[in-house]
Amino acid sequence: TVINYLAKASMQLLERDQFISDLNVLFERIKNENGFIVSISGEAGIGKTTLIEHFTSSCKDQAQVLWGSCDDLFTPRPLAPLYDIANQINSKMAKQLDSGSPRPSIFSNFFKEIQNGIPKIIVIEDVHWADESTLDFIKFLGRRINKCRSLLIITYRDDEINSDHPLKLALSSLQSNYLKRIKLTPLSESAVNSLAATSGRIDSLLYEMTGGNPLLVTEVLSND
Repeated sequence: TVINYLAKASMQLLERDQFISDLNVLFERIKNENGFIVSISGEAGIGKTTLIEHFTSSCKDQAQVLWGSCDDLFTPRPLAPLYDIANQINSKMAKQLDSGSPRPSIFSNFFKEIQNGIPKIIVIEDVHWADESTLDFIKFLGRRINKCRSLLIITYRDDEINSDHPLKLALSSLQSNYLKRIKLTPLSESAVNSLAATSGRIDSLLYEMTGGNPLLVTEVLSND
């Protein structure tokens, strides 16, 4: 319904303004200075993708947005996000991936690619599922991010990685002065009640049922 659509639209901005502002500041920085890395963490359904989509929609005319994802597979495909990204930039890298070229060559060619043209926003989602090759790529690019006009954004579910998860090691190897960490938290009870009111629903248990998880709130409201 229209009411439920409005509830979903409102969800994009509720209690996320500061994060959007932070991303916009970093984007202005990479346009004129050097690159930066942003890690966005939070539980499933917390709105990591929604936040990035809202941010990139406002600067897509000033940057090339390259988007890749890791998959929840028993045997993760090596460098899966790079396959996604290769289809968005050129055929040379896709051929390198398909032919099994050495990783250093693939990484170096990608780095050369993003140094050309307008600034780049490189998004790699669900890095908690990344294979070792993808984590190596993140470390490779992360250590050189200050030499290109690119914003590398990685997302992961922090409740699905333990202290010895390979991603922890990868993140610790990145240059802290070029890294910003964003942790998304659930919506407040006030925000949940506001969304409920927008959809014409009064439910004192909605916050308790959903824990303020934006996806769960949206699903409950849309199924009402």
